[in-house]
Amino acid sequence: MTTAVPAAVAAPHQCDTNAWESISSTIPEARLTDSMRQKIRKGPDVPSPWDLTSADGFLLWVMPPRLGGPSLLPKELSGSVLPFANYGFATRYTNTPVGQYNEITGMLTYARAQNPGMYAHSPFMVVDSPETAKNGRNNWGYPKSLADFTGTPRIGETLTASGPGWKVSVSSQPLLFDVPITLPNFLGYIQTPDQLSFEQPSPACGTKKMHSLRLGGLSAKMKPALVTVKSEGSEELRAMMPNGIYPGQYATFDNLGFDMPGMN
Repeated sequence: MTTAVPAAVAAPHQCDTNAWESISSTIPEARLTDSMRQKIRKGPDVPSPWDLTSADGFLLWVMPPRLGGPSLLPKELSGSVLPFANYGFATRYTNTPVGQYNEITGMLTYARAQNPGMYAHSPFMVVDSPETAKNGRNNWGYPKSLADFTGTPRIGETLTASGPGWKVSVSSQPLLFDVPITLPNFLGYIQTPDQLSFEQPSPACGTKKMHSLRLGGLSAKMKPALVTVKSEGSEELRAMMPNGIYPGQYATFDNLGFDMPGMN
Protein backbone atom coordinates (compact mmCIF):
# COMPACT_ATOMS: atom_id res chain seq x y z
CA MET A 1 0.00 0.00 0.00
CA THR A 2 1.32 3.46 -0.92
CA THR A 3 1.01 6.26 1.61
CA ALA A 4 0.58 9.74 0.18
CA VAL A 5 2.97 12.39 1.47
CA PRO A 6 1.11 15.50 2.66
CA ALA A 7 1.76 18.60 0.53
CA ALA A 8 3.02 20.49 3.59
CA VAL A 9 5.80 17.92 3.93
CA ALA A 10 6.57 17.41 0.25
CA ALA A 11 6.73 21.09 -0.73
CA PRO A 12 9.88 22.07 1.22
CA HIS A 13 11.89 19.29 -0.46
CA GLN A 14 10.97 20.64 -3.91
CA CYS A 15 11.98 24.11 -2.74
CA ASP A 16 15.23 22.82 -1.32
CA THR A 17 16.37 21.48 -4.68
CA ASN A 18 15.23 24.36 -6.92
CA ALA A 19 15.36 27.56 -4.87
CA TRP A 20 19.03 28.48 -4.92
CA GLU A 21 18.95 30.86 -7.91
CA SER A 22 16.10 32.98 -6.49
CA ILE A 23 17.91 33.98 -3.28
CA SER A 24 19.40 37.48 -3.32
CA SER A 25 20.97 39.85 -0.80
CA THR A 26 21.01 43.50 0.22
CA ILE A 27 24.80 43.43 -0.24
CA PRO A 28 25.90 43.58 -3.90
CA GLU A 29 28.98 41.42 -3.32
CA ALA A 30 26.73 38.56 -2.10
CA ARG A 31 24.65 38.43 -5.30
CA LEU A 32 25.28 35.75 -7.90
CA THR A 33 26.86 36.59 -11.24
CA ASP A 34 26.22 34.56 -14.40
CA SER A 35 29.66 32.99 -14.03
CA MET A 36 28.86 31.91 -10.46
CA ARG A 37 25.53 30.42 -11.57
CA GLN A 38 27.26 28.30 -14.17
CA LYS A 39 29.66 26.88 -11.58
CA ILE A 40 27.03 26.36 -8.89
CA ARG A 41 24.48 24.71 -11.20
CA LYS A 42 26.80 21.73 -11.76
CA GLY A 43 26.97 20.82 -8.07
CA PRO A 44 25.09 17.92 -6.46
CA ASP A 45 22.10 18.34 -4.15
CA VAL A 46 23.11 17.41 -0.59
CA PRO A 47 20.16 17.87 1.80
CA SER A 48 20.48 18.60 5.51
CA PRO A 49 21.36 17.65 8.16
CA TRP A 50 25.07 18.37 7.78
CA ASP A 51 27.95 17.54 10.14
CA LEU A 52 30.84 20.03 10.16
CA THR A 53 34.43 20.03 11.43
CA SER A 54 36.79 23.00 11.60
CA ALA A 55 40.30 21.87 12.48
CA ASP A 56 41.91 25.01 11.01
CA GLY A 57 39.82 27.38 13.06
CA PHE A 58 36.51 29.21 13.39
CA LEU A 59 36.83 32.89 14.23
CA LEU A 60 33.85 34.86 15.61
CA TRP A 61 33.79 38.55 16.46
CA VAL A 62 31.12 41.00 17.66
CA MET A 63 30.51 44.49 16.24
CA PRO A 64 28.16 47.27 17.39
CA PRO A 65 24.95 47.65 15.36
CA ARG A 66 24.81 50.26 12.61
CA LEU A 67 22.05 52.76 13.40
CA GLY A 68 22.53 54.79 10.21
CA GLY A 69 23.50 54.12 6.62
CA PRO A 70 22.02 51.51 4.28
CA SER A 71 19.46 48.98 5.50
CA LEU A 72 20.95 45.49 5.39
CA LEU A 73 17.72 43.57 6.14
CA PRO A 74 15.71 42.41 3.11
CA LYS A 75 12.19 43.82 2.69
CA GLU A 76 10.68 40.51 3.86
CA LEU A 77 12.26 41.01 7.29
CA SER A 78 12.35 44.78 7.64
CA GLY A 79 9.86 46.81 9.63
CA SER A 80 9.72 47.47 13.35
CA VAL A 81 13.02 45.92 14.38
CA LEU A 82 15.47 46.88 17.11
CA PRO A 83 19.07 46.15 16.06
CA PHE A 84 21.31 44.36 18.53
CA ALA A 85 24.90 43.36 17.82
CA ASN A 86 26.34 42.40 14.45
CA TYR A 87 28.62 39.39 14.16
CA GLY A 88 31.30 38.19 11.80
CA PHE A 89 32.60 34.67 11.18
CA ALA A 90 35.67 33.46 9.32
CA THR A 91 36.43 29.77 9.03
CA ARG A 92 37.84 26.89 7.06
CA TYR A 93 35.59 23.85 7.37
CA THR A 94 37.94 20.88 7.01
CA ASN A 95 35.30 18.15 6.86
CA THR A 96 31.76 18.59 5.45
CA PRO A 97 29.40 16.62 3.16
CA VAL A 98 30.79 18.62 0.20
CA GLY A 99 34.47 18.69 1.20
CA GLN A 100 36.73 21.42 2.59
CA TYR A 101 35.96 25.11 2.01
CA ASN A 102 36.63 28.61 3.34
CA GLU A 103 33.89 31.02 4.43
CA ILE A 104 33.49 34.59 5.67
CA THR A 105 30.06 35.62 6.99
CA GLY A 106 28.34 38.74 8.30
CA MET A 107 25.26 38.38 10.54
CA LEU A 108 22.71 40.84 11.94
CA THR A 109 20.82 40.24 15.19
CA TYR A 110 17.67 42.13 16.11
CA ALA A 111 14.38 42.07 18.01
CA ARG A 112 10.86 42.63 16.72
CA ALA A 113 8.18 44.85 18.21
CA GLN A 114 5.23 42.73 16.97
CA ASN A 115 6.67 39.29 17.62
CA PRO A 116 9.00 39.61 20.63
CA GLY A 117 12.11 37.51 20.40
CA MET A 118 15.72 37.43 19.20
CA TYR A 119 16.34 36.92 15.50
CA ALA A 120 19.33 36.73 13.17
CA HIS A 121 19.86 37.15 9.45
CA SER A 122 22.95 36.82 7.27
CA PRO A 123 23.06 39.09 4.19
CA PHE A 124 26.71 38.24 3.42
CA MET A 125 28.25 34.79 3.19
CA VAL A 126 31.08 34.13 0.72
CA VAL A 127 32.73 30.77 0.08
CA ASP A 128 35.17 29.16 -2.36
CA SER A 129 33.08 26.04 -3.02
CA PRO A 130 30.27 25.96 -5.63
CA GLU A 131 28.90 22.85 -3.89
CA THR A 132 28.38 24.56 -0.54
CA ALA A 133 27.08 27.70 -2.28
CA LYS A 134 24.32 25.67 -3.94
CA ASN A 135 23.37 23.63 -0.89
CA GLY A 136 23.69 26.47 1.62
CA ARG A 137 21.14 28.32 -0.50
CA ASN A 138 18.85 25.33 -1.03
CA ASN A 139 18.96 23.95 2.51
CA TRP A 140 18.96 27.09 4.67
CA GLY A 141 18.40 30.08 2.39
CA TYR A 142 21.89 31.50 3.01
CA PRO A 143 22.93 33.93 0.21
CA LYS A 144 26.24 32.15 -0.36
CA SER A 145 28.26 33.55 -3.26
CA LEU A 146 31.70 32.69 -4.58
CA ALA A 147 34.96 34.49 -3.81
CA ASP A 148 38.71 33.95 -4.06
CA PHE A 149 40.40 33.15 -0.74
CA THR A 150 43.98 33.44 0.47
CA GLY A 151 45.53 32.71 3.87
CA THR A 152 43.99 30.83 6.79
CA PRO A 153 41.69 31.64 9.74
CA ARG A 154 44.19 30.20 12.24
CA ILE A 155 44.92 32.32 15.27
CA GLY A 156 47.61 34.90 14.54
CA GLU A 157 47.08 34.64 10.76
CA THR A 158 44.87 36.30 8.10
CA LEU A 159 42.06 35.00 5.91
CA THR A 160 41.10 37.19 2.93
CA ALA A 161 38.11 36.88 0.61
CA SER A 162 37.98 38.97 -2.56
CA GLY A 163 36.19 39.52 -5.82
CA PRO A 164 36.02 42.21 -8.52
CA GLY A 165 36.22 45.56 -6.72
CA TRP A 166 35.97 44.26 -3.16
CA LYS A 167 37.96 42.57 -0.40
CA VAL A 168 37.49 41.51 3.23
CA SER A 169 40.49 40.53 5.38
CA VAL A 170 40.22 39.08 8.88
CA SER A 171 43.18 38.55 11.21
CA SER A 172 43.43 37.71 14.90
CA GLN A 173 45.64 37.89 17.96
CA PRO A 174 45.22 35.43 20.85
CA LEU A 175 44.28 36.39 24.38
CA LEU A 176 44.73 34.12 27.41
CA PHE A 177 44.57 30.34 26.89
CA ASP A 178 42.53 27.50 25.35
CA VAL A 179 39.33 26.35 27.04
CA PRO A 180 38.40 22.75 26.05
CA ILE A 181 34.70 21.83 25.76
CA THR A 182 33.16 18.40 25.18
CA LEU A 183 29.38 17.94 25.24
CA PRO A 184 27.72 14.53 25.86
CA ASN A 185 26.08 12.73 22.93
CA PHE A 186 22.69 12.51 24.65
CA LEU A 187 22.15 16.26 24.15
CA GLY A 188 21.44 15.60 20.46
CA TYR A 189 19.82 18.51 18.65
CA ILE A 190 19.08 21.67 20.62
CA GLN A 191 15.71 23.12 19.57
CA THR A 192 14.82 26.77 20.12
CA PRO A 193 11.40 28.38 19.63
CA ASP A 194 10.48 30.43 16.56
CA GLN A 195 11.17 33.53 18.65
CA LEU A 196 14.86 32.61 18.69
CA SER A 197 15.81 31.72 15.14
CA PHE A 198 17.86 32.44 12.03
CA GLU A 199 15.64 34.01 9.30
CA GLN A 200 16.57 33.65 5.64
CA PRO A 201 14.02 34.67 2.95
CA SER A 202 13.77 32.31 0.00
CA PRO A 203 11.53 33.84 -2.69
CA ALA A 204 10.62 30.42 -4.08
CA CYS A 205 9.79 28.91 -0.68
CA GLY A 206 9.03 31.59 1.90
CA THR A 207 11.22 32.39 4.91
CA LYS A 208 13.42 29.59 6.19
CA LYS A 209 13.86 29.61 9.96
CA MET A 210 16.69 27.58 11.40
CA HIS A 211 16.46 26.98 15.14
CA SER A 212 18.05 23.57 15.57
CA LEU A 213 21.74 22.72 16.04
CA ARG A 214 23.19 19.37 17.01
CA LEU A 215 25.53 20.05 19.90
CA GLY A 216 25.58 16.53 21.34
CA GLY A 217 29.07 15.09 20.92
CA LEU A 218 30.56 18.49 20.07
CA SER A 219 34.26 18.70 20.91
CA ALA A 220 35.91 22.12 20.80
CA LYS A 221 38.76 24.29 22.03
CA MET A 222 38.07 27.99 22.45
CA LYS A 223 40.38 30.96 22.94
CA PRO A 224 39.52 34.68 23.41
CA ALA A 225 40.97 36.83 20.63
CA LEU A 226 41.18 40.34 19.23
CA VAL A 227 40.01 40.41 15.61
CA THR A 228 41.08 43.00 13.02
CA VAL A 229 38.76 43.51 10.02
CA LYS A 230 39.67 45.42 6.85
CA SER A 231 37.10 45.79 4.06
CA GLU A 232 36.84 47.43 0.67
CA GLY A 233 33.79 47.52 -1.57
CA SER A 234 30.23 48.78 -1.63
CA GLU A 235 28.71 50.95 1.09
CA GLU A 236 26.59 47.96 2.14
CA LEU A 237 29.58 45.64 2.48
CA ARG A 238 31.52 48.21 4.49
CA ALA A 239 28.49 48.68 6.75
CA MET A 240 28.33 44.92 7.39
CA MET A 241 32.09 44.50 7.77
CA PRO A 242 33.40 47.87 9.04
CA ASN A 243 37.13 48.35 9.51
CA GLY A 244 38.13 47.97 13.13
CA ILE A 245 39.44 45.83 15.97
CA TYR A 246 36.80 43.76 17.78
CA PRO A 247 36.54 41.28 20.67
CA GLY A 248 36.10 37.71 19.52
CA GLN A 249 36.60 34.01 20.02
CA TYR A 250 38.75 31.53 18.13
CA ALA A 251 37.72 27.88 18.15
CA THR A 252 38.44 24.53 16.58
CA PHE A 253 35.64 21.97 16.72
CA ASP A 254 34.34 18.60 15.60
CA ASN A 255 30.79 17.22 15.26
CA LEU A 256 28.67 20.36 14.86
CA GLY A 257 25.35 19.49 13.19
CA PHE A 258 23.10 21.76 11.08
CA ASP A 259 19.50 20.56 10.86
CA MET A 260 16.78 21.18 8.27
CA PRO A 261 15.10 24.58 8.84
CA GLY A 262 11.42 25.17 9.44
CA MET A 263 9.37 27.02 6.85
CA ASN A 264 7.21 30.09 7.34
